Amino acid sequence: MGIPFQDSAVPNDSNPEDFSINFVGKELFYSNMTIQGVENEFGVTTRRVQSIDALPASSNSDVGAGKVIVVDQVLLEDLLNRPHVYKETAGSGCLAFAYRKEEAARLAFENWDRGQFGDIGYLPMNVAPDVWRSILRLLLHEELYLPCFLADCVAHPPAVSNDAPAAPTKSGDLHPVYSKLTRREKQVLRLVSKGQSNKIIASNLGITEHTVKLHMHNVAGKIGVSNRTAAAQFFFEVAPEEARELTID
Repeated sequence: MGIPFQDSAVPNDSNPEDFSINFVGKELFYSNMTIQGVENEFGVTTRRVQSIDALPASSNSDVGAGKVIVVDQVLLEDLLNRPHVYKETAGSGCLAFAYRKEEAARLAFENWDRGQFGDIGYLPMNVAPDVWRSILRLLLHEELYLPCFLADCVAHPPAVSNDAPAAPTKSGDLHPVYSKLTRREKQVLRLVSKGQSNKIIASNLGITEHTVKLHMHNVAGKIGVSNRTAAAQFFFEVAPEEARELTID
């Protein structure tokens, strides 16, 4: 694979044995070659199981261990019917939905109870290999990827009934919390909403990855969210159109 191993998703101060990537689905979608390639690329334990029941639920001793569970779209119905099982198995790790059709991802996004079970990530299976690996790397960093077409669902909610009076708006109106962000914080948040990693954001803005993380830490504190998915949703819900076209300087 083409991505350098030194840019691995495993933190330098962690034991690779503490990390695992678990693909839940059929061999048809996760071949032995794919499993071996991921294990070689990231240096973590990688396995494939056909059912979530084949994986043990996380225990207190798993705290700090990086477990990523990727659920194939063929298991969408089971995922939505037994969300507590998937969440308990993932524990403090990341849960992601792998999809080949956008409609399946929309169904997962619209029906997953984020309030009760937290956010899940999304892993497109029909993208270029380097993009696929980059999104998988984000999951190992516990950074959830939200594809643009799902962010658009948040940005453009269903129209309000004509019977309801429309609240007057001005093109320059700003959400009171959003207005507290600095220009640089808004730029970082905008790029996060596009699904960009810290490394790419740092390159685009001409700053270090550490600075990007500091900006995101400040943004999360100001807008009251705990992860990148929620931050992206906040941006699309409240940022005015002109803010979405912030220039990078």
